[in-house]
Amino acid sequence: MALRSSFVCGLVALGMVAAVGCGESADVAKVTGVVKLGDEPLEFIHVEFWPENGQRAFGKTDAQGRFELQTDDRKFVGGSPGTNRVVLKDTWHMKDDYIDGGGDWVDMSKGRKSRIHSKYMDALKTPLTVQVKPGEDNDFEFVADPRG
Repeated sequence: MALRSSFVCGLVALGMVAAVGCGESADVAKVTGVVKLGDEPLEFIHVEFWPENGQRAFGKTDAQGRFELQTDDRKFVGGSPGTNRVVLKDTWHMKDDYIDGGGDWVDMSKGRKSRIHSKYMDALKTPLTVQVKPGEDNDFEFVADPRG
């Protein structure tokens, strides 16, 4: 009986390790969404979720304006549950984004302008906040104001 109990405990532990290895965590919920300008989806938008508690998560929109978040340490897919401030940074004019070794945003635009308003670029000033619900698939739509 003790051997069977040890075997079952071993299987449970192995299952827990496998789940963590698959990029899921109890402290992270799945977060996806779309970013638009009016009715048009926006490609190359760098999306950041800044939670009140937990680690930052980020993603980038594809040609359909869709994104999926991953944690800052890139270990998990999703974002931290609870209230999150949402930052949007337009990188279309660079065709990529670049964060230097110190974590600072580097402007590689060569004078080209963002398509969206700058009010979304600062985590302390962004008007966008969302509630990420634990254990759920959280899907958000953000309709950005044009550059102004």
